Amino acid sequence: MLFNIERDEGRCIVGYMVPDTFSMSCSLRVTDGDKELLILPCREERAALVAAGRHETGRCGFTIDDTMIAHLAERQTIEIYDQETDLLIYRRRPAEQLIQKRIFRLETHLVPLWRLDDRLERHFQFFHKGIERLGLETTTQMFLLNYSSSIYLAGRIPFKAFENYIDETFTCVTLFRDPYTELAERLLTLGIVRKVADKVQLLGARDMMSYGPALDFAEQIKVDGKVLHRAFAAMPKAAIAILSNPLTRLLAARRADEVPGKGAVATALGTLSRFASVGLREGEDLFLAQLAAMLGIDPASLPATADFSKTLEMSALLREVPEAQLLIEKDLDVYHHTKSAIEKALAEQADAAAS
Repeated sequence: MLFNIERDEGRCIVGYMVPDTFSMSCSLRVTDGDKELLILPCREERAALVAAGRHETGRCGFTIDDTMIAHLAERQTIEIYDQETDLLIYRRRPAEQLIQKRIFRLETHLVPLWRLDDRLERHFQFFHKGIERLGLETTTQMFLLNYSSSIYLAGRIPFKAFENYIDETFTCVTLFRDPYTELAERLLTLGIVRKVADKVQLLGARDMMSYGPALDFAEQIKVDGKVLHRAFAAMPKAAIAILSNPLTRLLAARRADEVPGKGAVATALGTLSRFASVGLREGEDLFLAQLAAMLGIDPASLPATADFSKTLEMSALLREVPEAQLLIEKDLDVYHHTKSAIEKALAEQADAAAS
């Protein structure tokens, strides 16, 4: 799905939206942030879309003006969504409420830190979390939005696949945790995904398909040392391929299913060196303070996260399983190098302050 805003002149908003289907057109749902104002089919022709082979007819453009929505120029809040997917296409907000920065938070957790993202949503014109659930084309389009300088994106994506788009205009931040604790949470989460699927969507549709062998494996797991030793000793190769070194994979690979090879740890650390802020969960206050300072907001407005006792219990048991260490060996290297670098920087700051 491709989309962009070409201009917002107050009385007139012009843009286009290209659906995933080659010949069909989309319809938009326009609201004032509270109530629906308009349903608008995208019928204007965009010859460039046909020339580029992106759409059969090019009838994907739209114009919204004050003949369709009364007093459009005076409305400070306008939100435009794809009617079928409910994807946010554009949002007009009072300029004084917006942070004029383009932020990307690389999600490293299987259970996303959406409470943090949601707390920041009101500060940005464009806002999308969980962008890995949207598919390659739509995710790429998120980084190519060129109308606004107030954008916040978050997602668990292979950074290298998008770095050319990200490096040009986005400030990157990330927060990750001890790999044993992350593995524990992943196993506990994957073990219940199918059981609660009718009540809550813990994984996106793409992950539900690709994580199949990992789901099968996790459903056998219990918070019990003997069970863990037996399960990991007989762990299927397909599950290993999915669960191994997820952090290193995000930072060093170009595909979500790419197994990190030789040199992946160095590549991952090189990627992190380009981030404006890198935090660890056990030092979360420092990360939140850095993020707040970057955005010019009160750090007290950002929510802290906490691990469930069951996650911590599972994490402690996994440290006694040799196969678990092998599974996340590269992630452990990335984590320890990052932790050492943060501790060194803090010590240097303390020495400078004392002198």
